[in-house]
Order: sequence, then structure tokens, then C-alpha cells
Amino acid sequence: MLFRIPRHHVGMSFSMRSSCVRIAAGLAAVALLDHVVPRSFAQQPPWQEIVDEFADPNQMLQRFFGEATEEDKRALERIEVSARQERRMGQAAVEAYLAELKRRKMRVVTRGKDIDYLRDLVETIHPLMTQQDRYRTITVYLVESSRCDARSFPGGTLVFFRGLLETADSEAAVVGIVGHELSHLDRGHHLLRVRQVKLAEQTFSGKTGRLSPRDLVTAGTTIARLWTRPFQPDDEAEADRDGAAWAYEAGYDPRETGELFLKLRGRNPELPIPMPTFLRSHPPPEGRHRQILSVYAKLKRTQPTAALYIGQENLRRRVARVRQVFPE
Repeated sequence: MLFRIPRHHVGMSFSMRSSCVRIAAGLAAVALLDHVVPRSFAQQPPWQEIVDEFADPNQMLQRFFGEATEEDKRALERIEVSARQERRMGQAAVEAYLAELKRRKMRVVTRGKDIDYLRDLVETIHPLMTQQDRYRTITVYLVESSRCDARSFPGGTLVFFRGLLETADSEAAVVGIVGHELSHLDRGHHLLRVRQVKLAEQTFSGKTGRLSPRDLVTAGTTIARLWTRPFQPDDEAEADRDGAAWAYEAGYDPRETGELFLKLRGRNPELPIPMPTFLRSHPPPEGRHRQILSVYAKLKRTQPTAALYIGQENLRRRVARVRQVFPE
């Protein structure tokens, strides 16, 4: 259990402390899973513009909690997360996610030709990571679902859906997605959420000292300011840029991933209820496509290459280029 408050804690009743713990734990579970399980690409519903027009999220959050202060940010930066702690929290999130997939009767596999293929693509990009020593082992799961999706978890776990392999037109497109997910690990995007969990745990467990009711409110407001801005679209854009750059460096054509983003619009079954813009973490597919084209153009100028690999036959046969024994 992440959140514990001693019964002898002075300044509030045990029932009040328990309520605060439940609130914090709920925020932790929802926000951690929302961060490590990015929302799928969804077509904006017709009424979305109306919702966005009358609900400015930044103003709403500021009215409730105020802007995150520099002190808030420094509080997070002081939270150290070891690789072991990250793996422990990440494993808890993975187990919860796999349990949810099982509840929905979605089979998850860890062996077979498709898993071997995905692992080969991961190993193609893994050496390009700055933090490859922290994430020496990348665990790969494949969900037997037509949903076109891929997700990463703290500690080094990637979950792919079969729909990605079935929808993509080439190995190059899949490599870009693999790079995107590895970038979340390499850039420490998940560590923000883990630090938030640890900060909430320390605050509500009494490790930071005794809390009076007023102190609790102040601490809770600080945590709320941080939790209500859990995941930035800039992180997704950064991961897209890394995925494109790494694909190019590995000899693949990143434009294939850009085309996949456009192709994915409205293709996923079992989509969650459409969310207002401010609750979506991924930029619109058109914007992601344009950004990848921009990365490609820049790399072409600065690191020109004669040809880039696409690999349509590789994807069809599930044989990665590194193991290719046939001409394309």
C-alpha cells in the first residue's frame, strides 16, 4: 500500500486522515495509469468545439488550485527515484493494466513470431537511447486486439496491440512507434508521475512531519496543482520527434510513421468516451504528421543519405531487417 498514516498522528482524526489517503490514492492510480497509458488516437467529435469553447481548462484549474509554483516544481525535483523504485511502481501499473485487459477478455501473449519481431525492432532502437543502461531490459507484451495502439510503462515495459501490426503499411512505420514509446522512458516522462506518487506518499504518511488540518489543506493544494497537470502534449511531441530521428538514424524512412498517424484517425474500436481537448495527451494526428515531415526534412539537410528503408515485406513476413534473408 502506497499511502499510510500512523494512528498516533497529531492534528486530525484518523477518519479524516483515511479520507485524505483514499483521495490521494485515487488520484495516484488514475493519474499514473493515465500517464503511462496514453490515450489512443481518436477523431474529434462534432460537439468538441462547443465543449472547448465553454470550458477553458487552464482557467478552470487555476481557479480551483492556482498555477503550479516554482516551489511546487522544486518539491518534485527533490524527489529521487531509483531504477528499482521505478520498476516496482511500473510493475504495479503493468499488473493492473493486464488485469483490466483480462477482465475485458483480451488475450495477452509473451511468445511467438510477432513478439520476436517486436523485440527485434526494440533492439534496433534501444542502443540509440541515452538511458539505455537504466533500461537494460525492455519487456514486450502483445495484446490480441484489433485496436491500433502501443503503450509504455515505468521501468521498461512496452505493450503493443496487434492492430498496430495489422494497420501499419511497413516496418518503418512500426519502428517509429517503437521509438516513440522508448523515448518516453529515455526522456524520463514517466518519472514525473512516479515522483508525484512518492510526494503524495511522503506527505500523507507523515514522513515530512506532523500535519495540522491547515497544513494538510496546504499540502493537498500543492499536490493537486501538480496532479491536475499530469501529462503534457509537449512530451508526446518530443517522443514523436525522437521516434522519427531514431528511425532515420537506424536507416528507416520516418515519413511512414507520419502516414500511419493519419491512417489511424477513427480506426480504433472500443474507444473511451471522447475527452475534452485539455484531457487529451496526444496532439492531433495532422499535427504529428507535419512535425515528422519537419524532422525528416531537417535530417535530410543535415545528415543526407542515399536511401531509407521502408520494409513492407518485412512487416508482412514478421522478419525484421536485422534478420532479413530475402531481397526486397
